[in-house]
Amino acid sequence: MTDLARRRLIAWVAVAAFGGTAAVAAAASTQSFSISIVGGRVKGDETLKVRKGDQVRVSLTSERPMMLHLHGYEIEIKVEPPAPALLAFKADLAGRFPVHVHTHGAGNHRAVLFIEVHP
Repeated sequence: MTDLARRRLIAWVAVAAFGGTAAVAAAASTQSFSISIVGGRVKGDETLKVRKGDQVRVSLTSERPMMLHLHGYEIEIKVEPPAPALLAFKADLAGRFPVHVHTHGAGNHRAVLFIEVHP
């Protein structure tokens, strides 16, 4: 291989590597949602859809205090009215993940919301 061919090959590999990195970085984004829980139910869409690699930010409000648990990611947050609670994570696992209410007695582990992470 000539010196010129070697330099061209190195330049091509560098451009391809940088372009691939830029494409991955461009594909990941921040997805923000605002969810209101009234009477134990989500007002609006009960399924949030994001892509693997996204940063996810879900602002949650409720008229009563509750503990929420995002299964699969093992994240718990406490919602204390009137302030919103923030559920934030990087969507690095693909699948459909329920957000359950953790209470004592009836309604324990009832899913109020689903987060779908698509490949």
